[in-house]
Amino acid sequence: MMSERLVRLVSSKPDSAARKEAAFAALFEQFWARVRRHVEVFVDDGDEVDELVSDVFGLAWEKLKPDRPMGLPWLLRTADNKVRDRDRRARSRSRAIDALVQGAAVQPGSLDDLDKVAVRDAVASLSGHERRVVILTYWDELSAGEIAETLRCSPGSVWTTLSRARGKLRDQLGWTADGGEDDE
Repeated sequence: MMSERLVRLVSSKPDSAARKEAAFAALFEQFWARVRRHVEVFVDDGDEVDELVSDVFGLAWEKLKPDRPMGLPWLLRTADNKVRDRDRRARSRSRAIDALVQGAAVQPGSLDDLDKVAVRDAVASLSGHERRVVILTYWDELSAGEIAETLRCSPGSVWTTLSRARGKLRDQLGWTADGGEDDE
């Protein structure tokens, strides 16, 4: 429930922007620590906790109505949703990388288990955009035009991203441009 202090503070502000700011400040002060403690139960990494709590209060700011600010139950429910979204993204990313490794494993000259781990780690180290382009190219077997349409960019951008990603993968895996291993 909203504290009496918050009700007095919000109702004393004449313009709506000031009322919203006052309501948010009071909401943040009153519930930030409790929302953070709640998220810490599910997430071990402090930086991720900070990011998720920031997302919760960012959404609270967007949806805040000064005359009816949300309470702790809304904030905790939103935090739970943010944690679930994070877990879903992590599982999806992991499945995509696994699929890429599996796709590489069924190609001629199949990879051994250590090579699969190396490829998985190398692909995981790419930026999100590079990873998507590599997966769409090699696993989903889309053309540059189809990838461009999917990612809403130009085919030239796809080719540039793919070239850079290939270079990073070659460097990280110690492979040469023809796909063989570097003898260094």
